[in-house]
Amino acid sequence: MNFSDEFQNGETFLRGVLPYEQFWNIEQNRTTSAVFKDSKGMSVNRTGEDKQCFKESLECLKSIHENKFKAIAEVTVELCKSLELYLIYKPESNNVYHSEIHKSESEPVLTKSSAKKLAETCKVII
Repeated sequence: MNFSDEFQNGETFLRGVLPYEQFWNIEQNRTTSAVFKDSKGMSVNRTGEDKQCFKESLECLKSIHENKFKAIAEVTVELCKSLELYLIYKPESNNVYHSEIHKSESEPVLTKSSAKKLAETCKVII
């Protein structure tokens, strides 16, 4: 799979949700904003724009982390762009889909409001 550094609005990002209390709102049965905060920048897998690429990206994410997730959250590139987040394609040797979402070019940690918006609008797919 060859990706460009540009992200298309038809793409989404997948974020693994670990099975810890701070990442899951039991009452609402969904992610918390803590899922979308990371001091190094939020690590995600991009999905490309077709179903096969989405499936491969999802399987790659699950296999790298040995299926240790409670869920996987999906957010759209379009939403990230509307929040003016900084999107970085950072493929790794074992993961061509790896990307990161930062607050800005110089600040990796998302604001509380951006993380909250992602948590409120993400689609929980597993």
